[in-house]
Amino acid sequence: MSLTRAEIALLVEEISPAIHQATIQRVLEIDPRTFVLRLRRPGENLFLLVSTSPNLTRLHFVTSRERQPEHPSHFTMLLRKWLDGSIIEDCHHHKDDRIIEIKARIVDPAWIPSEDFQGPAPRTTAYLLLELTGNLANVYLLDKNRIIRGTQAGNTRGLRIGSAYELPPPLTAPTSTRHTAADRVRWQLDTIPSEKRERSLHVEKAYTERSQTELFDRHAQELRTRLRQRARTLTKRIENIEKDLKKVENADQYRRWGELLQAAFREIPRGASSAWVTDYYQEDMPQIEIPLDPARPLQHNIARYFHQYRRFKDAAGKIEDRLLESMDALEKITAVQLQLDACDSPEALNQLADELRQSRLLPPARPQASQARGAQAASPRQPYREFRARSGATILVGRGAKHNDTLTTRIARGRDIWMHARDWTGAHVLLRMENSQPPRSEDLLDAATLAAYFSRGKNDSIIDVTYAEAKHVRKPRGAAPGQVTIAGGATLAIALDPERLARLLEQEVL
Repeated sequence: MSLTRAEIALLVEEISPAIHQATIQRVLEIDPRTFVLRLRRPGENLFLLVSTSPNLTRLHFVTSRERQPEHPSHFTMLLRKWLDGSIIEDCHHHKDDRIIEIKARIVDPAWIPSEDFQGPAPRTTAYLLLELTGNLANVYLLDKNRIIRGTQAGNTRGLRIGSAYELPPPLTAPTSTRHTAADRVRWQLDTIPSEKRERSLHVEKAYTERSQTELFDRHAQELRTRLRQRARTLTKRIENIEKDLKKVENADQYRRWGELLQAAFREIPRGASSAWVTDYYQEDMPQIEIPLDPARPLQHNIARYFHQYRRFKDAAGKIEDRLLESMDALEKITAVQLQLDACDSPEALNQLADELRQSRLLPPARPQASQARGAQAASPRQPYREFRARSGATILVGRGAKHNDTLTTRIARGRDIWMHARDWTGAHVLLRMENSQPPRSEDLLDAATLAAYFSRGKNDSIIDVTYAEAKHVRKPRGAAPGQVTIAGGATLAIALDPERLARLLEQEVL
């Protein structure tokens, strides 16, 4: 739905006299590919929109402005530096292509006023070249010598910043500014008078409807994708919970293995990977094989089996509850997917999204890549993510293996509580301790929840989280990234609580 060459010619016929000698007060960004020139002429303000977005490439006056993004693009900031306060001298259309050239008198960007300077600032010439050529659309800022000083969408035609601007070769032979059979004016702009900017009003209405339709489709698709991802996560979680239920059903086996290993303690060699023992619990007392961890003493293996027995016995009720909760959530997600398919208006879509947020069926949406890049440009990326416990205590979560090392060896203080999901690859977590008091149990649960969630074991029903004071955690020389040793420490068995997790994720400090 990009503007044709004939449509651009008709719009420039309306725009050019309206902006002649107008002052550019401000460059307003709508998105990285769309901006508005706020213009002032005697008695009125004008807003000229320029967009190089695919399928929405256009140039016309608008009657309203959208809210500005928190972090404008670099090109928008460059336009503000050069064009704010400039005076438009000319605007014309290159008849053989969809290219508009705006000439302006600007305050010389290289001029630095002295303390005793008086009088008007020296001015020079700058050009704004708008190539509204569909998917290859671009905007170039040129100096008085027509050297490129900035570009909106990068080096699409091999033109680099600092090189001379060159017009693209014409795609077809020059044609009349009126439409032809091959270049039809869809909105009959040639029948609309240019007075009172009626052509722009007509185009704005058409593009507003198209933009709203595309926005609706994009939001619906984003929501559909999140629902599909959530359904996959819940399906995988249900599979893991059902596996844990089978382990619970066999919990007595761990106790029997522990007792049989105790009975055969003196007969099992050190470093064995398994042990053959007599099973006194069966009538025929067969020989059975019990797997062992050869890197651990036999007593540790025995204690581990008793721990597994107690863990699954204690967790049986919680595992069943979590299975029912997960199955209920999956059923609701499936119902919402059907509701989404039936949504036929932005109002219905917004209402459905509000209901999802209130029900917390979906986790909070992650910021988009462009927003993340804007945040990174505003401040250096830390090696950790920062969250708040219910009490207000700070919880730091490492972003990766190398960042885990930085968090544990450089950022952690001695009394901070260090955490990590036991037997799983995952983030190192620090619960900041600001005084000599012992950590609150709720703070420990909050930090352990994050350690479990930011690990490969987050889909398990029960995740063991090891914790200790940071002063007892050491990184051996030559160890792999993220690998540490712990002197002492304790373990928390965590079943991820969706409400607690949602609260913590919403409290991330961005």
